[in-house]
Amino acid sequence: MEETSQNDEWIDSFDKLLNRRPQLRELNIIKDTVRASFNIDSSVENSIKAIEKQESFKAKQNSSYSDCLKKNHDRSCSISTPCSKRFNSDLFHCGLSPITGIKLDGFECNNLRNNETEAKVKSEIGFKNFLKNGYKDVHEITLNCKNNLVNWPPLALQPGKWRKSLNTWRKTHETKQREISKCITPSGSIKAGKSRSLVTGRMSVCLTDFNEISCDHEQEVLKYCDQLNPLSFHATYSLKRMMDPIKVGEGAYGEVFRCTTPANNYAKHNLDIVLKIIPIEGSMEINGEKQKSFAEILPEIIITKKMSSLQANANNSTDGFVNIHKATLVRGKYPHHLIQLWEKYDSEKNSENDHPRVFAVNQLYLVLELEFAGNDMSNFKFTNAEQSYFVLQQIILSLAIGEEECQFEHRDLHWGNVLIKDTKKKDIYFKFMNNDLTLPSKGVKISIIDYTLSRITIGQSCYFNDLSSDEDLFSATGDYQYDIYRMMRNELKNNWASFSPKTNILWLSYLVSKLLKGVNYKCVNSKIHRQHIKKLKELQNNMLSYDSAATCVKNMFRLT
Repeated sequence: MEETSQNDEWIDSFDKLLNRRPQLRELNIIKDTVRASFNIDSSVENSIKAIEKQESFKAKQNSSYSDCLKKNHDRSCSISTPCSKRFNSDLFHCGLSPITGIKLDGFECNNLRNNETEAKVKSEIGFKNFLKNGYKDVHEITLNCKNNLVNWPPLALQPGKWRKSLNTWRKTHETKQREISKCITPSGSIKAGKSRSLVTGRMSVCLTDFNEISCDHEQEVLKYCDQLNPLSFHATYSLKRMMDPIKVGEGAYGEVFRCTTPANNYAKHNLDIVLKIIPIEGSMEINGEKQKSFAEILPEIIITKKMSSLQANANNSTDGFVNIHKATLVRGKYPHHLIQLWEKYDSEKNSENDHPRVFAVNQLYLVLELEFAGNDMSNFKFTNAEQSYFVLQQIILSLAIGEEECQFEHRDLHWGNVLIKDTKKKDIYFKFMNNDLTLPSKGVKISIIDYTLSRITIGQSCYFNDLSSDEDLFSATGDYQYDIYRMMRNELKNNWASFSPKTNILWLSYLVSKLLKGVNYKCVNSKIHRQHIKKLKELQNNMLSYDSAATCVKNMFRLT
């Protein structure tokens, strides 16, 4: 009698446990699925709520205890520790970087070579030659399964704007066996200088056989600004000429403010603009960077104007690059109202930049007045995957048109450099190789920004930024973004003047991964969302097979 009572109590307890499965699952105590992991501590990976739910598991919630045990035992990914027998060609579907093996925001790669033997997996795995195109990781990472040791690179940066993060790291860490900003004295002894970025700045190469004609870069900058002399900073950007100003961002280059400008000779209506203020030609380092010279800032103006002008081009046209209203060269102390906005931003978000009070009365600045183009992709909330799918299409088409028109490579197209804003236009129009192409907007329009690392051919000159000496950037980890820099260097063979549109494809593969598992969606349970997630995955699987964005567009639109 007592035994029967105990059995009844056990059955009641088990029934209560089954009924509480949904609540327990939300607490990650009971999981629908457990992802196979290659992390050393795979319990970290498997503590995350399962991405894909198995409908068949839900259908059998009320099955007997023995059936549940059998099902859990048979499930191929129901373990929380690594098992080499279960390794396959989809080894990294748990979100590890295909190169470094470091946990990412959600990159998936199905292009791994599948000829690794079990014995080799058990001993040591080298993360290189992972793609069918044969890319090799310059900074090879090895994972030793036997000793449970992982040799990580010494530098981990935050995704997005890497330049400031890299400078901050250099200030707070000792870099061993590296010669950073060193100079040799006349006596031959080596004297260490102040640590700063080794990116040498914008360079140009003349594509013709004759010697490049030297020019007065200051006069060229003034010409592109439609000025004869620098203007007064305070008078040009006085408070009465800026409606509702606010600081919205910053970078190693300078500060970014947003405001509305009243109608004037340049515009018939009020304009919502962004001011990108860059100090130039000064001897003092700002934000850990040497100030740009006239020679270095001139190509920035030329490239920005060139990409903006593509919206009115005859054969290849797009408005997918940020629109520039004008460039202005100003001189003087920072205006008081802009300093107040800087200090307000600093109190709310803790600015990493130097206070603008440090600038002297004769400081020069280049101010780029750009159209306000919305929020960057990392902060934009998409309605569903259909909307993000057509955003990606806009990006691909814009890059393809840039390639075709001026051999353009962006070379730093992380999700912070893609801006998105709402639009009432139903369609977005493009012209590619004289073909009129139309995309449904799905309520949004993109703008590509920041050409600091871009490569472009204009006239008889090619402009590029030489990254060949910045070893720290190529040893950085923390996001798939930093794998792309190594892949670019491999693709270009470290010759940053050469034109290789494959670099645009590398960044597109990065953006697809972010759209799949990085951005935010409002509606994730709709059929149309699931359909376009599938389309994004198909693009992800095929993207690296293209050699340029132009080739991708030709395939998408079946152009000859």
